[in-house]
Amino acid sequence: MARTTVAALAGALVVTAGAVAFAGASSAVGPSPAPIVQAAQATCLTDGTGVCTVTHSLGKVPEAIVVSPNTPSPNNAFTLNTVLGSYTATTFQVRAMFNQTTPKTFGQIWFTYAAYGSPTAPPPTTTPKTTPQTTTPPPPTSSDPTSTPTTGGGS
Repeated sequence: MARTTVAALAGALVVTAGAVAFAGASSAVGPSPAPIVQAAQATCLTDGTGVCTVTHSLGKVPEAIVVSPNTPSPNNAFTLNTVLGSYTATTFQVRAMFNQTTPKTFGQIWFTYAAYGSPTAPPPTTTPKTTPQTTTPPPPTSSDPTSTPTTGGGS
């Protein structure tokens, strides 16, 4: 019994040590700098084409939006997609469909979304450009060879 207990404890120690070593060795790596993300729950009433407009506070036009319907009852099942070209700095549109050809018209929908924007990049550091200074030499001060000097006096 004592030998079994010691073996079990030793095995548990090895497993724990391995888990700690593995946990320390793995760390999530993502884009740098990290994107701006806004995630929220939303609800809206669709129009005659199954579309509704959602307001977000990302502060810029999202690069991507992921939507997921929340269906409170089995009779309210629908698919949800974002509307192509509808992203603005404050809104986007979603379309709810019962199937590929039947929109969920004039109905309340519930969903979650995550809007992703690229981080605001710091302004690029630029060094002032120096333009080479060129000097133009002054025009030459020579006499006109076609003119002859006049001398005073007469004959």
